[in-house]
Amino acid sequence: MSTPLVQLTFALQSFEDPMSAAMSHTMEYEKLSLQANETHNIALQCMLPDAAHEDDTISLSATHPSARGAQYFTEHTLTNADLERGVVNLTLSKITQSQCFVMQLMLHGKHATLKNSLQFDMHIKAFKQGYCAPFINVERTKPQGIRRYFTSMGSTFLSLF
Repeated sequence: MSTPLVQLTFALQSFEDPMSAAMSHTMEYEKLSLQANETHNIALQCMLPDAAHEDDTISLSATHPSARGAQYFTEHTLTNADLERGVVNLTLSKITQSQCFVMQLMLHGKHATLKNSLQFDMHIKAFKQGYCAPFINVERTKPQGIRRYFTSMGSTFLSLF
C-alpha cells in the first residue's frame, strides 16, 4: 500500500461551507473505521498544521477505552522536507485484533510542549485473525560450565562437614 487511504488533519472544518456547517453536528459523533492490510499495518496521512516546525514530534496512539496505556503507538520527528510537503505518513503496526479505540493525534514542540491535539473514536479491523508474534523457542537451561561450577561448589561445601 503506497498511499494511505485516510487523511487526518488538526484543522476543524470550515463553517463557511454550507455543507460543513450542516454536517458539523454529525461529525462530532462519527466513528472512523479502518482496515489493516495484509502486513497487519494501518497507514494514515496527517496534514501538518501551521504551528508545525522542524524537529517537532507528531504522534498517533490508539488506546482501548478501558485501558490506561496505548496498544498501538507511532511517532515521527518532523524534518524540513515534511514541512515542505505539508503531510507526514504515520503507520500503526502489528494490529492484533478488531476492536474500538480512542485515537489521539498530537503535535509536540520543543521541550515536549503540546502544540496541538485531536482525539476521536476509531474502530480497527484486523486482517484475517490479526498479527501473531513469531514463536521463538528459547531453552532455559544453564550452560554446562555454570552447572559444573555449582556442582563443585556444592560438593566442596558438603565435604567441609
